[in-house]
Parts: sequence; structure tokens; C-alpha cells
Amino acid sequence: MTKQYFQLFVDTGGTFTDCIGIDESGQEYRQKVLSSSSLRSTVHKVISANQCVIADAWKLDRDIFKDFSFRLLQQKFTERKVVSFDVQNKILELDAACLTPEMEGINFELTSHEEAPVLGARLITQTGLNEAFPDMYLKLGSTKGTNALLENKGAKTLLIVTKGFADLLEIGNQARPDIFAINVKKTRQLTHRVIEVDERIDSNGKILKPLDLDELKNKLNKENIIEIESVAITLMNAFINPEHEQQLSQLLKENGFQFVATSTELSPLIKILNRAETTVVNAYLSPIIHNYVNRIAEKTGRNLFRIMTSAGGLVSADKFHPKDSLLSGPAGGVVGAREIGQWEGYTQLITFDMGGTSTDVSRIDDEFDYRYELQLGDARINSPAIAIETVAAGGGSICGFDGYKLFVGPESAGAYPGPACYGAGGPLTITDVNLLLNRLDASQFGIPVFSYEAEKRLEELLDAMENSTGEKPSATTVLNGFIAIANEIMAGAIRKISITKGYDPKNYALVAFGGAGGLHTCDIAEILSIQNILLPKDAGLLSAYGIGNASVERFAEKQVLRDLKHVENLLPDWFKEIETKATKKLQKEGFDREKINIRQRMVFM
Repeated sequence: MTKQYFQLFVDTGGTFTDCIGIDESGQEYRQKVLSSSSLRSTVHKVISANQCVIADAWKLDRDIFKDFSFRLLQQKFTERKVVSFDVQNKILELDAACLTPEMEGINFELTSHEEAPVLGARLITQTGLNEAFPDMYLKLGSTKGTNALLENKGAKTLLIVTKGFADLLEIGNQARPDIFAINVKKTRQLTHRVIEVDERIDSNGKILKPLDLDELKNKLNKENIIEIESVAITLMNAFINPEHEQQLSQLLKENGFQFVATSTELSPLIKILNRAETTVVNAYLSPIIHNYVNRIAEKTGRNLFRIMTSAGGLVSADKFHPKDSLLSGPAGGVVGAREIGQWEGYTQLITFDMGGTSTDVSRIDDEFDYRYELQLGDARINSPAIAIETVAAGGGSICGFDGYKLFVGPESAGAYPGPACYGAGGPLTITDVNLLLNRLDASQFGIPVFSYEAEKRLEELLDAMENSTGEKPSATTVLNGFIAIANEIMAGAIRKISITKGYDPKNYALVAFGGAGGLHTCDIAEILSIQNILLPKDAGLLSAYGIGNASVERFAEKQVLRDLKHVENLLPDWFKEIETKATKKLQKEGFDREKINIRQRMVFM
């Protein structure tokens, strides 16, 4: 008899972490937690100096909050420990006398000081801090790598490159991002140090100058690399002959370097610049992502832990490369949207995922639209990914006035402090705008919201506009203006993936999801003349749903570098070669050959 596992599907976004659980009997559970790994509620009534009644929205059957940390928002308050939680009467008891009647109506946070997916798992499985989780099959998509890349919070990385190419990444392809800019800003470098090695392989793979490992050992001793956390290796023409990269990798691992990335393992393709950028990004993220995954696996188990890739497939947590997971959450949403479309008989879909921080859109024509080079911030990566266009317009996008005009985004209020209505001192955002226009039902939120906090921020904005222009516009005019700006930004993203590529959006059905998708989808459809809209039941959790329904997949590729007229008869053999390569990867992970299918074959020129 096959063993039954508790299944958990998690998508960690910029603001919220969405969780769907299915227990051994098939019953489903849903939870949202803040991606700052905390739960928020309100002090409803203070009973004593260490007890209060709270507004509970977590549907718990038992106390799991013992030893969680408690702190009030927007007040100087020493963090306290939870002693117990009476789930029947909603009474929270703390380990010290710190509550006063004046604290009634104030928001507070509970946190277990764990990663957000672990906190979500605790709520769904109702597992306390000192208790073991049930046997669990975890599927995870996360923005952890994306955020580390965009916020420059990766590891201190050493690049080892062929002699003469130390400034390869700094020179780049010499393209100027803004051709008319007088003050040219150079791309921020991810590498901490660069070391050259005196070796050379020609374009046919022949070794012209052997690798001197002793020279590298001396450089490693002389260079100040004590603080180096990760190493990227990219050598000239290694894509034809990886021997030198493999030797360097082995030497570094023998000398105690845990995270070593080689370009031939990650991107065995022509063009040293693309290979170097991809390898550096992977090395830059490896310690961050692997430590993050390890912290989750320590609590939930490692055996059945899979990570979503940017291409919409699942990879074992111990087999994936960080560069392949940068768009994992948005990819989960696209997979979920296709499932919904298939149920309703639609094969041509435009996905519209409006979350707290950004909006992601993609086009589906029976199959996903893929791309093989990603640009994220200052980094470019060779990695297969579902083609997703992202714009900085989400529920948390900050709304303001710059002295001349209204603006929406690109900055976001994030999970903390969040929109003004969250009660943590945040700025005016699209969520606040929807709340003040009565487009949003406050009772449907998973956390308490306060319209008067949003009203205060709006009044401050109107006063600032009056001081700047001499006129004070009506609140309704300004609020509707913010909605119109946000809608146009999001419609523009859809035009980019459809009209600019020769596809008419009115021929597609619009699948709206994400926490804010349903609020704006009719406006977007009207702007683009789209006639059919699909609103999934689990719209706010569709990325987690898609991650749960994704398949375990592997991409295998072969670079040909020949004229088209020379390859026609060879294609069947090449396809067979890379199919065997991908199949062997899956068999090594324990999958039966009979259960492995080839889903798609693609040729790019």
C-alpha cells in the first residue's frame, strides 16, 4: 500500500505567502501569512495585565502559539513570549504583565522566527513549535532569490576567469541602457573579487596552455579571500572542453569551498559573457538560497521537498540551481491559470496575476510561451523560463504626488509596514485606494484593516497637493486617478506580451488572480477589448495551486552551431540524445522510466 503524505503547496511572494494543504484523507486547507513570517491580529479586549481577547482569523482547533513571540505594532513594546492561547475563547496569555486597556483596538504580530513557509505549515497542520510535523510532501515557489538579487543581498562571490578577461563583466556587451543619458551609470557588479588563471583552450576544444593548479593555489593563499562565500568559474571555450573548469572545481572543493559553480554545468553554450553572467548569478545566490531551503527542510523534512522552477516544473530541493528558481512563484500562477482555462475549455489565455508588490502577465496558446535569457535587475541569466512580463503595480504599490503629477509605484510598501490600512504606519497604496473607493470588502481580509489610517494618508496627500499647486482636488478625483494609472500600467504589460508580438488580446480569455486581480480585471479587459474573463475560486492562492499541480520536469538542450541546410537529417538523432540525457536525470532521482514522458520538443534558430 502506498504511503500517504500531508501535501503542502506554498508560494512565497513579496507581501504574502500563500499555502494550500491536503491531508491524508483528501481534506483541503488554505492559509495566507505575511512573507515577513508573521501573523497579524487586533487586541479586542484586555482582560488582565498579561491576558487579552484577540480577533482570531486562523481557524485553529488547538493551541499552537506557545513560545511564539508577541509584539504590538506602532508602539514601543518589548517583545514577549506567548504562554498559551485559548482557541475557544480567543484568549492570549503572555509571559509578563505588559498589557493596558489603552492597547485595545491596536494591531499586534505573532511570529515563530521561522521562514514563512514553515509558519504556514504550522497553521495548516496545527503543529506547535516543539512538535514534529507530519510526514509532508512540500512543493515550494519563492521570490527569495529574486529579492536577494534586486536588493544586492547575495553572497560575497569570487570569479575565476581566463587570463586577460578580469574585466569581462564590467565591460559587458558595451550596450548603454539609456543611449541619450549624459551621466552613464555602470552596471552594478555582483562579484566581490576576480582571479585570472593562465590557461587557454581553442575554439575546437584543443588545450593550447595547460592549467597551472599550483599557480592558482598560490593566488588563493595570497589574495584576501577569507570572506569569500561562493566561487564562479568561467573559462574561455570551456563549453567545448570543460576539463579545466572541472579541475578548478575539484581543487576548490578540496580546499574547503562549499559553493562552487562552473559555467559548463550551468550554461554549456557559446558566448563567454552570457556564461559568466549566469554562473556568477548562480554563485551569488547559492549560499542564500541553499541556507533558506535548509532552514525549511530542517523543520518539514527533506525527502519529499521540491522547488518550482521558472520554467513551470518541479525539481528536488537538493538538485536545483538557484538561477532556475528566480520566477518560480509567477510561473506557478501561469501553470495554475492554464489548469483553470483547460477546465473551462479555453486554450488561448492571458494570465493576469496582481499581487501585493507587482503584477505578472503571460500568454498561453495551448502551451506556455518560453524564453531562454532572463534580465533581472542588473543581471542576465541563461535559464529556461515561462515568458512573464512583470510591472511594479500591485496592491502595495505606493501612490503619491511628485509636485507635478500623480504616480503609482514602482516602490512598494511590502509586507512591513504594508499599506496604510494595515495599521503599521505604512504609506498610501493601491490597496488603500480600493478600500476608500468602496471597491474592497474589509471583512474579507485575512488581517485586520483600518480605513481611517488610509483616510489620514489621503488627507496628507491632498494637503501636499494644495500646498504645491494652490488647489485642493476632490478625494474621489485623486483616488480614481490612481486607479486609472495602475490600470494603464498593467494593460501596457499585457500589450507587450501580445500586441507587440502580433497577437490580439481580444482573442484570448483573461484569467485574473492574485490578491488584487479581481479588483482590476474588468477595467483591464475593457481597455484591451477582451470579452471573456475567468475568475478562479482560489484566485488569491492560484500560484500555490499551480505549484501543487506542476509536474516534475527537466529541460535538456544541445547547441548545434551549424547552417540549417546541414541539420535537417540530424535532428531526430539529436532529439534522441537530449531526451536520453533528461530521462537519465529523472531516473537518478528515483522516477521509473515508464512514468517519464517527453512533453515538448523545440528548435530555436
